[in-house]
Amino acid sequence: MSRFGAADISETFEGVLEGCAKTVAGLGAFATLVCVGLLVFTVVKLGGGSPSASDIADGARNVEIFQKVLIAGVVGLSIGATFLFWGEEFLGAGQLVLAAALFFAPLYLPSIFGGGSPNEATEKAMGALQIGGTILGVLGLMVLMVDVFIRVNQRVKTGTKADHLKYGKGIKEENEKRNVFLGKCWQLPYCRKFVREKCPIFLSGRTCWKELVGCMCEESVIRNAMDNKPIPKDALLAANFIPHNHKLSIDQKKQRCYSCVIFNEHQRHKYKAGMWITVPGFIACYALFHPLLFAAVSGILQQINKVINHATLGVGGHYNPPDMFVEAMLAVVMLIGLTYTMKLLEFTVFKIKL
Repeated sequence: MSRFGAADISETFEGVLEGCAKTVAGLGAFATLVCVGLLVFTVVKLGGGSPSASDIADGARNVEIFQKVLIAGVVGLSIGATFLFWGEEFLGAGQLVLAAALFFAPLYLPSIFGGGSPNEATEKAMGALQIGGTILGVLGLMVLMVDVFIRVNQRVKTGTKADHLKYGKGIKEENEKRNVFLGKCWQLPYCRKFVREKCPIFLSGRTCWKELVGCMCEESVIRNAMDNKPIPKDALLAANFIPHNHKLSIDQKKQRCYSCVIFNEHQRHKYKAGMWITVPGFIACYALFHPLLFAAVSGILQQINKVINHATLGVGGHYNPPDMFVEAMLAVVMLIGLTYTMKLLEFTVFKIKL
């Protein structure tokens, strides 16, 4: 009789969750696609020609049903896709793009299918699309922010993932307190004391990632330390003892640095410094340029309304968006900007290693 261990139970549970997520995402996508199609069909059918009052009333009642199913569809699609594709770069952005396509449907649908004559049914259909887009946008923004928060927390604590490190992997921090913020290699916690005392990089006051050679990647540095090879204490003279491996190209030496635990600690410090600049910078930008940003968002919304009015034969009239709505849109724009700025910072520091 076979026995299931904790690993087997966990794997089975994960399989069940994945199956449920696929089902929820699939049903959500199907419901969203069908309802969007029916709502667009309503706009096209009842927006053109001269529909009767009974047709408009029936269409309005149908739209109310389509709206409820659409809301359930976008929620299911968002939850299922989030579980299935968590950690993928396109997850949050994809949801926001789809949300924008739904929210701004009144902008482009009339120009595609003709303006027609707006009525209760078509206006409700457009509103249903915008409600679906709003809900999906809120969920997508939440997914994006949670994803970035987890990434930031991981990067601040560990920097590059351990499985991406080759040199110094598994080495513990030295007991002595040496972790100078944005310090040189010999001021960081993974610099070993017995090597440092005989290290020409340390004695010359330089850094291993600038010299492209160090105690984690170059055997001669460690061998000289173990052999107690004398090195002058003078910085200029000690620099002459820095070994240079001419068998490797500059790019190969840089790759050694990128896979080193000490260089990773240095990058982690740079990432933290970038975060300390980015977050307060966005807050300061919002506070200092708030009137200008508020006016810009309000102007964009009014311009969008003008385009919609032009496409729908001007039935909407002049529109001044409420201050609360403009403020909410500005906050969303700032949050999205901050989120992708942090993603860019992560990419710059840990992917291309600047």
